[in-house]
Amino acid sequence: MLHAVDLPSFTVETAKGTPCTHNPLGVKGCGEAGAIGSPPAVINAILDARSLGVKDLQMPATPHRVWTAMHDAKSA
Repeated sequence: MLHAVDLPSFTVETAKGTPCTHNPLGVKGCGEAGAIGSPPAVINAILDARSLGVKDLQMPATPHRVWTAMHDAKSA
């Protein structure tokens, strides 16, 4: 694991970007930052379902498919 003393010295600067012409403030949106946690959470739920006996899950992994797979694994 690197420590701060292991890194070379560097300077951080900001560059002025091009203002957005699509809104009065000239600012740009943050893109998909608000949705970045959802896909890993869904995949973790699917992986947890494997511990319940789920052997296979067809994509797309909709909530109904995950629930059905878990229910079928319990019944087996």
